[in-house]
Amino acid sequence: MISAVVFIMFIFITILTVGLCSFIYSGKENYSEGMILGIHVPADAAQAPDVKSLTGRYKKSLGRFQWLNLAVGLGTCGLCLLNMGIGMLLYTLWILEYAAGLCILNILAQRNMYKVKIKHQWFTGEIRPATLVDTRVSAMAKSFPISWKWHLPILLVWTALWILLLVRSAFAHMEEYIMILICAILPLFLFMGLHTLLTTRKNRVYSKDSQINEQINYLEKRTWSRAFLIADYASTAAGIYLVLRLAFAGQLSFWDYGIYIAVDMIGAAAVILSILLIRLKRKEILDLDDQPVAADDDEYWKNGWYSNPNDRHLWVQDRMCSTNYSLNMAHPAAKWFLGITGILCAAAVITMVGISGVLFQLDSSRIFVNLAQSRNSGETITISYAFYKCSFQPKDIQELQLIQSLPDEKFRRTNGGNTDQLLVGHFKGEFTGDTMMFIYKNESPVIRIRLPQRTIFLNSDTREETGEWYGLFERLCE
Repeated sequence: MISAVVFIMFIFITILTVGLCSFIYSGKENYSEGMILGIHVPADAAQAPDVKSLTGRYKKSLGRFQWLNLAVGLGTCGLCLLNMGIGMLLYTLWILEYAAGLCILNILAQRNMYKVKIKHQWFTGEIRPATLVDTRVSAMAKSFPISWKWHLPILLVWTALWILLLVRSAFAHMEEYIMILICAILPLFLFMGLHTLLTTRKNRVYSKDSQINEQINYLEKRTWSRAFLIADYASTAAGIYLVLRLAFAGQLSFWDYGIYIAVDMIGAAAVILSILLIRLKRKEILDLDDQPVAADDDEYWKNGWYSNPNDRHLWVQDRMCSTNYSLNMAHPAAKWFLGITGILCAAAVITMVGISGVLFQLDSSRIFVNLAQSRNSGETITISYAFYKCSFQPKDIQELQLIQSLPDEKFRRTNGGNTDQLLVGHFKGEFTGDTMMFIYKNESPVIRIRLPQRTIFLNSDTREETGEWYGLFERLCE
């Protein structure tokens, strides 16, 4: 079930990511908002042979890159059905490759376009100062976005839920569920931060006409703030549903995950629609503008990224994706940010390697039962699966039974694995108490071994081997 949920989620993310990036970056080879491939040029520059050659290569390269990565991304999603560990590791590496490849593709296109501009001496105006100011629009800026304070009710809801669950001890000794609760809260701070960042930035001057500047800045800030509020409330509703199901039902079904993803995707849809709306509406407004700002700051973008030592801003609006932001590489903090980002990416890969190793072990190991002889302690039985192991002596067995299935009670995982095929590790039964599981879910019968400190449930993936193990235990108990 878990692998199917991850597969469906990754498929959706892959199609969404590649499709959205295709929409955002396609069309940059055409003349729009006074630029081709993020560089200011005259309108008739689009007809120059070297520009046509460059934009043609960019369009073809972008298309090939997108189709190839869509195929690779979907392929790595499919691996999750075969082996969760390997699939998740390769999917993480694919995400990093896709982001880096898309960035490099656009940087090279922007650099080459700037070289063509220099060759033809296409300069459209004076170098733009770090910040152009429209005082009329600046005075109205606070009324543009919806206030970030609308995120605070969500914080109060999560606080109340935490208190409720802790008071009734719904999450006592349930470490993995606490982690799910924490992960469900994280989007609140993410969306609140993005809401604040994108709605408090300086207003951008697009035109000499203040009304046009007001329209575009209002459009961007109002649309972004609305999108992040919808995303936050949708994510909160999905997270609360999942947490309450865990608290009161003790486990999640396939449909629980499906409901969680469906509700959470409402927020994703709001963000995607906002990107499309901002791009289309802004182009529509600017196409009717007869007083554009005649400025040329391409000197600061000639390397494919922004580098302006006279600009105190760390983040500026990106040329190739107007809904994105680029670092000012001349800012002292930029190198620190890149260094920290590199460390976090490396840490993410290392973490995924570790998680993949654990999941691979859980998917590919087998249950072993070994009998060892020692001079000091006599015979010792060891049951193991991957890195989970339990050892005891025959004299410790208080009760031995062969049952058709696990007892009809809830078993709460405390330190173990619960995959589509097996239960392994430490659990706590509603009536049985402390247990260790070495169970293939779809196989029967099951051997129950009651020891002084815990109960062990064990079976093999074949009925014959389970019978052999039970016979061995019977002989040792005689």
